[in-house]
Amino acid sequence: MLGGGLLLVALVAQAGMAALRDSVTIDEFVGLPVGLYALQAADFRSESMNPPFFRSFAALPLLPTGLPAPRIPPMNEANDWAVGYRFMADYAAAYHRLFVPPRCMVIVAAALLGALVLRWASEIYGWEAGLAALFLFAFSPTLLAHAHLVTLDLSGALGWTAAAYLAWRLLESPTVPRAIVLGLGLGLAPVLKLSGALVPAVTAILVLVRANGDGGPGVSWRRRLALLVLANGLALAVLDGLYGFEGVGRRLGDVAFASQRLAAVAHAVPGLPLPLPVPFLKAMDALFVGDQPSEPAYYLAGRWSLEGWWYYHLVAFVLKTPLPLIAGGLLAIGAWCAGRSPGVRDGCVVVPILCVFGADSLMNPLNIGVRHTLPVYPLLAIAASPYFAAPIRTLLAAPPTRRTVARAAASIALLGWFLYGNLSVAPRYLEYFNELAGGSANGHRWLIDSNLDWGQDLVRLSDYLRERHLRSVHLAYFGRVDPRVYGIEFTPIVEGKSRGIAVVSASLLMGRPYWMWKSPGVLEWSRHGAFAWLQRHRPVDRIGSMFVFDLP
Repeated sequence: MLGGGLLLVALVAQAGMAALRDSVTIDEFVGLPVGLYALQAADFRSESMNPPFFRSFAALPLLPTGLPAPRIPPMNEANDWAVGYRFMADYAAAYHRLFVPPRCMVIVAAALLGALVLRWASEIYGWEAGLAALFLFAFSPTLLAHAHLVTLDLSGALGWTAAAYLAWRLLESPTVPRAIVLGLGLGLAPVLKLSGALVPAVTAILVLVRANGDGGPGVSWRRRLALLVLANGLALAVLDGLYGFEGVGRRLGDVAFASQRLAAVAHAVPGLPLPLPVPFLKAMDALFVGDQPSEPAYYLAGRWSLEGWWYYHLVAFVLKTPLPLIAGGLLAIGAWCAGRSPGVRDGCVVVPILCVFGADSLMNPLNIGVRHTLPVYPLLAIAASPYFAAPIRTLLAAPPTRRTVARAAASIALLGWFLYGNLSVAPRYLEYFNELAGGSANGHRWLIDSNLDWGQDLVRLSDYLRERHLRSVHLAYFGRVDPRVYGIEFTPIVEGKSRGIAVVSASLLMGRPYWMWKSPGVLEWSRHGAFAWLQRHRPVDRIGSMFVFDLP
């Protein structure tokens, strides 16, 4: 299909440009070195709260370069951040260039997800809806913001969408081959991102929703249950196998957990043989512990919190999603709930959307970014697609009337609005905020961290300084990469002492506590509110997520 191919090319081109222009983000700083180390050493001791497999996939292009494995610090267990700092120090001269090929691997995964969106929407609603879904996917600023970064947010969306699609296929035709394929998808989803561990439960809900409707002739409960057990048994085997069955069968009570949830389970049933690998359980343990900040680190609409808000991810989604997509998604969810959906068993699209928001509200302690809702975006593009496509299809299929012309014009206008939101920030997709937030210029007043400011603007800062012939700058940078790696000479901003041009990241400006570079090889903890005094000054310019001040 020519239209689908052109949209995928547009997706790849946009993500490719962003991959070249964005500097290494906070999670990439640790993600690529850990993924490369795991790929070369088959060592899963990393303390990260996510499995390394997708990051290892992204690191594949670095193998032919003969790059030595990242060095592990001399400690009992690998430490992600220490590996990242050593990787940066060892390869500072080519640091940014080393991230470009792995970012291209993420773009490949994004294109595969886009092709899946096209196929599934076409199968449910028709080819016109398939093109509309792919349009909504390919030009989504939030998806593009993560479709080129060596992180696990795009891969997590791929795992959720693929598993939901495979569940839909099984419900369409309950056969053993389809159950086997679903099992493979369920086994891979948790290693693409830890949130995929919920996918088997979501699949079971989909089976129940389907069975509560029209079960279909000749499809018994016993057969459904048997196929579901087969799929989940195979999923468990895949997950255990990827970890080399490390710790499988070990007593639960013999594993030390830091989180209260898993520690309580281990105390209640200490003799339970582990069905899951220990490194995978340790990743879940790290997630349940969360950041455990000692000072307010979570920000929402001018407020700070130690614990966060249960509705944070929903608010972030509403502020960072183009309004036409929100409107189409609400229409789709409402139609499904009312039993008036135009698709065949598209509960497999709608139910996972609701489950993502529910899981983030109940189980995700990290209030740091809309990226934790990223699995919603491809599913929402599919769900909303018939409502954008149908008016245009109707207009082309029959003699026009005022009503059909008005509806088609409204649909085209909404798609144009959606596209405009993308073009208004390209290729700085992380900065996107919709009109409810007052646009991207006001996003920092609502959300910070990976919603806006993830350390991605050092290339732009370097260009800014060079164009203005500035050899050095006062800087407060929110990120892990030493700005000197990008050729930026700087001195830290000091209240009452710094004079002249000063640049501060949005997160630090609004008060986020974080590590900050002081001098070569030296980082210092920046306390909560350390740079809030700069809010009394009017910025003279802006460089992506960074604000420029001329201090008297």
